[in-house]
Amino acid sequence: MAINLQKGGKFNLTKQEPGLKKALIGLGWELKTTQALDLDASIFMLSSSGKVPVDEFFIFYNNLKSPDGSVQHTGDNRSGIGDDDDEMVLANLASVDAVIQEIIIIVSIHDGIAKRQHFGLLADAYIRIVDVDTKREILRYNLGSEFSDMTEVEFGRLRRENNEWQFQATGNGTKIGLEGYVNKYT
Repeated sequence: MAINLQKGGKFNLTKQEPGLKKALIGLGWELKTTQALDLDASIFMLSSSGKVPVDEFFIFYNNLKSPDGSVQHTGDNRSGIGDDDDEMVLANLASVDAVIQEIIIIVSIHDGIAKRQHFGLLADAYIRIVDVDTKREILRYNLGSEFSDMTEVEFGRLRRENNEWQFQATGNGTKIGLEGYVNKYT
């Protein structure tokens, strides 16, 4: 049975799931509207400086794999139609380059500000972590409705602390666009 986290909740993947080798980070949402929305999952792999050490550690629809091969985006879903994960990221935490201390998971609405689209047009948004080998869902964080006027949401963070990986359900909404995150972390 999966652990359900609340905003700010933490889970030590290394201690509580020692058999976890490869993780699937699934991101899902349902549309409340017939209006087409294109949501994009993006990953920022940060060093201890809080910045991406080289541009290739910014994983998104135009750069699907980290240079160390440890994190791979499975591709852009432009409709969000379907019941399962809308976008997925595969992570082999044991292979993450030693310089990387934090992995941030962002979901943004493509051109959300220009199109006047926001997370209020979505329902049942979540992030979950699944053990790829056993297909077992380890944890889930369901986002609330507090992001109704936001165009991006940081869903969660994986942090390396004392050689252990911890997941934190952050749930921080913004209106800075994906470019705002790129400016912040590169």
